Amino acid sequence: MAEQNQDDETLEELEIRSASWYQKKLAYSDIIYEVNEDTHVATITLNRPEKMNAMSHQLRAELFHALKHSDLNKDINVIVIKGAGRCFTAGYDLTGMGSDEPDLGSQFVDTSGVTHWARYVVQQWFQIWDLGKVVIGQLHGYALAGGSELASMCDLLVSTPDCQIGYPPMRSMGVDMLWFPWNLPMRKAMELAVTGDSMTGEEAYRLGMVNYCVDQEDIDEFTAVFAERVALMNWQLATQYKRATKKAYEIQGIRTALDGQALFAYHRVSESDFARDMAKKFGSMPLKEYLNLRDDPYKENKARMDEILARQKKGD
Repeated sequence: MAEQNQDDETLEELEIRSASWYQKKLAYSDIIYEVNEDTHVATITLNRPEKMNAMSHQLRAELFHALKHSDLNKDINVIVIKGAGRCFTAGYDLTGMGSDEPDLGSQFVDTSGVTHWARYVVQQWFQIWDLGKVVIGQLHGYALAGGSELASMCDLLVSTPDCQIGYPPMRSMGVDMLWFPWNLPMRKAMELAVTGDSMTGEEAYRLGMVNYCVDQEDIDEFTAVFAERVALMNWQLATQYKRATKKAYEIQGIRTALDGQALFAYHRVSESDFARDMAKKFGSMPLKEYLNLRDDPYKENKARMDEILARQKKGD
């Protein structure tokens, strides 16, 4: 009987990965899923505002179920992803990564090997890249670390001017998915890579990463109207154009570069005494204390840079 139960669980897990499972409706706990049948737009809201929408395994599993569920629905042309509360998402849920508690998300996690996490998340985010439907990301507050990975894989982006977009963990332990060179001009990509700095939504708009920069009070309405506009095109045509556009970047090497970079994620820690030390402190210090240790020197330096730039502007 025990062996039969084990087999049943295996079949259940296989069904979860199948297309038929994505056609089913789920009772979500960490996202809100809404469909406007008149405009053919599905909206997915990351709904852990008390945790700044930190992406747990559970949240990401629900997100990808909703994305693929929408992709299989011929009445949906466009998918919008946004965050509840004060931000889009501050990144991965670092407090729950080591939990042994079974949940929906644990059945999606394939993390074998020393470079497991980086390879896993890169492969996961490329599922958005491979969707047929157009995905619009609506950013506000923060889109940091894993949140910036999610944003970078959306087909179109709308952001508030003051949204912070970046990858601060680069200052201590590395990056899972180095998206900068594919979304930004070379010099800015290099600056973010070697400082771990973030940029504002306004700056991301000026650099071409973000399509529209809209004030907080108007962003919900604007994104809805923008999604309506994109949804006016027949979804089959839009799918062909999306895939043709993506193929141009694949020919340039985006998939190979990001997959390859993920393979070296482990070595960034193993070959750096500083990174090894910070990794140990991450596991032993309170999170706030660790973040202060990591970021305070950069804040002090940034204040000095801003002071000089302010003098320049005043002189002009």
